[in-house]
Amino acid sequence: MLFHVYNEEKPAGFFIHEPDGLYRAILDADWILYLLLPLLLLVAIFALMYLWRLHEIPKHKAEHKKMIQAELVSALTILGLFEHWVWAVALFIAYTNWNSVEEFFVNVLRRSREIEPIAAQENAASNAPQSPQTASPEGEAS
Repeated sequence: MLFHVYNEEKPAGFFIHEPDGLYRAILDADWILYLLLPLLLLVAIFALMYLWRLHEIPKHKAEHKKMIQAELVSALTILGLFEHWVWAVALFIAYTNWNSVEEFFVNVLRRSREIEPIAAQENAASNAPQSPQTASPEGEAS
């Protein structure tokens, strides 16, 4: 079959690298296709199963950590099938330690509240009248 076109056999030497013997018999046999088709289907099914498990990593991670955002991550992984960047967002949300993020921002806000009174004291000190010991040279000249 492989070497026949429209049931007309090609003459010997028509192909540059023509297989001979058993190799040609295997390539001409239809039975090999009956063996390869189920194998091809199995490989395709296993590849799709692997890709689906890879795609569901953020969802499983969020459920494992018992995150509040688990449903959001689940929805984002489904949307990630259509918009791939959404899957990256789901992966980011699932692997981020949100307690550390919250602690960081709380510390930033606490430090900002501590700086305000210090800045107010510095402004008050700079606006206070200068003592005669620290008078500027301009004051001595007048």
